Amino acid sequence: MRKITLILFIIIIFSSISFAQTDIPVRSIKQLETECSNNDFLACYFAGQLFQDSGLILSAVTAYKKACGNKIYEACVKLGRLYKGDYNKTMQKEAVKLFSTACDNNIASGCFELAAIYYQGEIIRKSLKKAKKLYEKACSLQNASSCYNIGIIYQKGLKVEKDITKALEYFNKSCSLKFEKGCLEYEKLLKSLTETLKEN
Repeated sequence: MRKITLILFIIIIFSSISFAQTDIPVRSIKQLETECSNNDFLACYFAGQLFQDSGLILSAVTAYKKACGNKIYEACVKLGRLYKGDYNKTMQKEAVKLFSTACDNNIASGCFELAAIYYQGEIIRKSLKKAKKLYEKACSLQNASSCYNIGIIYQKGLKVEKDITKALEYFNKSCSLKFEKGCLEYEKLLKSLTETLKEN
């Protein structure tokens, strides 16, 4: 009986790992390439992921381009990330356009990436106002990191009036979306406020 229980436990563990690892369907790159060439644009996206994971960046770029150009907007984000890491300024500017396209089509990660670019001000002119607006959109699309970043903006008063209540609200939202840093910041800020109230 113990042996059967152990076997069942192992099967459950391995099945949960396989689901957690990837959303890519269990098909070979060759199969996905064939489907992609037959205008299955989701297959192009998955092929791009496999190519990227295998270090075949040029092939990944080609696959992502086809998927992105045919309204698989998650592929635009993947392609944008590849371009963003390029030393070529033209490619970096192209990344901005790709993130913008994804964000316009309600892809949270696209809004997050674009917000980060405006926040950092390395590729394009820094604008905390635009960054905040994009982080807010990404947060409304359930992007935990964006909710956390808005919390930081309100906590520090970065180009906005300092607002601890709003900071707490956004840290709490990021925490509810399973972002550990959001939980820690929420608890820390709440503790600080409680101690301040006690002292007064």
